[in-house]
Amino acid sequence: MKSTTSAIVPYPENEPNIRTERFFRNLERYIADNQKGDILYEYQKKIVHDTARFLGSGGKRGYIEAPTGTGKTVLFVTLAEAFSYQDDNPPKILVVTPTKDLVRQTQGGTSGDKGFAGFAPDMSVGTFYSDTPSGLKGLKAQVTITTYASLAKLAAMPVTVVRKDGTRQTRIINRINEQFDIIFLDEGHKALGIGSRRILQDITDDKLIIGFTATPEYTASRSLAMLLPHLIHQLDLKEAIMLNMLSPVIPVTLAAPSTNVQKFLVGALGEYENKSLKELIYNSERNRMVINVASELIQAGNTPIIACIPGDDMRHPQYIAEQLSERVIKNPDGSERLLKAVAITSAIPAAMRQKYYAELEKGELDALTYIDVLTEGWDSQRANVIINARPTRSLVAARQRMGRILRNKPDGRPAIAMDITDQISAATAPQVSMADIFTLESVESGMVIGNTTTHFKENMTTAIDRIADQHRLIPTVKNLYTQYAALLETLPQLARGQAQIKQDGKIRTFASSYRLEARFNVDSLMLDHLRPNVEIRQVRSGYEAIDAFDEDQIHQKIAELPDSGRRGYGLTVDGRKYINLSDVIGILQRKLDQPELSLADIEPIIRDTANEPHDLYFTKRFRARTHRGVTLYTAQTMIEMTKADSVIAKAGELANIEKE
Repeated sequence: MKSTTSAIVPYPENEPNIRTERFFRNLERYIADNQKGDILYEYQKKIVHDTARFLGSGGKRGYIEAPTGTGKTVLFVTLAEAFSYQDDNPPKILVVTPTKDLVRQTQGGTSGDKGFAGFAPDMSVGTFYSDTPSGLKGLKAQVTITTYASLAKLAAMPVTVVRKDGTRQTRIINRINEQFDIIFLDEGHKALGIGSRRILQDITDDKLIIGFTATPEYTASRSLAMLLPHLIHQLDLKEAIMLNMLSPVIPVTLAAPSTNVQKFLVGALGEYENKSLKELIYNSERNRMVINVASELIQAGNTPIIACIPGDDMRHPQYIAEQLSERVIKNPDGSERLLKAVAITSAIPAAMRQKYYAELEKGELDALTYIDVLTEGWDSQRANVIINARPTRSLVAARQRMGRILRNKPDGRPAIAMDITDQISAATAPQVSMADIFTLESVESGMVIGNTTTHFKENMTTAIDRIADQHRLIPTVKNLYTQYAALLETLPQLARGQAQIKQDGKIRTFASSYRLEARFNVDSLMLDHLRPNVEIRQVRSGYEAIDAFDEDQIHQKIAELPDSGRRGYGLTVDGRKYINLSDVIGILQRKLDQPELSLADIEPIIRDTANEPHDLYFTKRFRARTHRGVTLYTAQTMIEMTKADSVIAKAGELANIEKE
């Protein structure tokens, strides 16, 4: 895994250019006059001073890392005001946010808001995005707030001018370069998407760009430091909690009730693929556990949000919300009432989402279920529990989810962060744990990170104990994701299914199982048969560590196998008749009318059925002879005929059940 900190470089030692020199002097006066000195926290003042040092050193591209809930919006509003302080010709500032909801939140509406309306009411502020009410008028303000999705329009905006002869000419201009002096990137890691990154890389060097993020890593191998190489200030999650800037938190990890071993596939960006999580959407035992845990925590006076599994038209958050709303709890006076939960998804209009958020804050809702929508730009004074029902390999997503519940609560209560951990196969890359989030080697369930009162600790411990009586608590979780990431850094990189590894002065080729299957027809059953006699190395494939096999040794072992005979006619060995697995699959494809059916679809049935030593027979077939006289073979896995009949019958039964 490529290091995400290696791109961070020391402050530049260049002299500031004329433009950044001006911002630096404005900021110096702002600090000297103690502007906002009675409003900013000490750590925010420290960041303002570090920003001045960054500008004074000639910096033009940098970022500030601070956890969600520590006032990043207040910070960049303050810096916008400071860069303009006592300036006869104040700079034009562009603020880029991930969502329209955040555009409105950053703009603010009244003096009580935390956006520009609340903290810099004298600055003119406009908005620009796809359906902005003000349209191009928002570009005339000193500060324009837009979204990452709208950057492309600003970077390539058609402008029509009327010539002296009355004809019109339209040309495309980069409005960002022509109009703005300073660019603030809220949730700056979002700038690392392909489109946004290209646009920002084309911005001229004289512009000042500062990013603000809780999670500089966009993916496991792409960091904000690649775009903005100077780290202006860093505040980690544990430090923010210990400084009482964020709520104390109690991590808890529960084992999912299912004993089935899960194999989650990892996608191009390093996260588990949605389709491989689909089975969990309909896992009734697991869903019941999530609902039971949420009900217990609500009964104890907490307000949970539940991160759900995507896919199937966002069925999971809707189902959990529906089932939770059928649960009954007791009020303090002993009366009973139904819980009320709603699902928050991207399909719900922004105005309706805001309505639900307000209802949660007023106590009219007990819980929210969601997919991704709450991960950025939403803060609550009431929500203090996160139930992670969706496994994740994204450290960014995990920290964003955690950040949603860590804003200090009016009554001082701690937060509870609860992971539901599934039993995953050894071949599956590990999910992010609480230990990874807090950069600790291990975390104990029920420990308190931060400071809380004895009263709250006892109440939370009682609720957790009740949950532990019903579900299996995992006492300690380790930072396996972090360890796995470090391991990936040391492994040879797989390219086109091969890794070239030098050993004893000789270059040896190690191949992935996918390459062996494509080149030699080595299926998973055959590979298990050959594995004990072949050298294996771990290599890196994307974001995963996988086994690779000495390719020459694999072919040598195939060459030593008995011949399979004529394909399609089977083979008789010691009175037992065998059939090729490819023929079995062909029969099932025709019988079930599923031309895409593969060995992977029926492999569990084969392994369950063919469990005796003579049930499978491993053979070879002649493929070709090279010009150098080397004979090439392909592997052929065969199954005893009666076992094949059983596999076909079981596969048919399962197919009928699925249809019903």
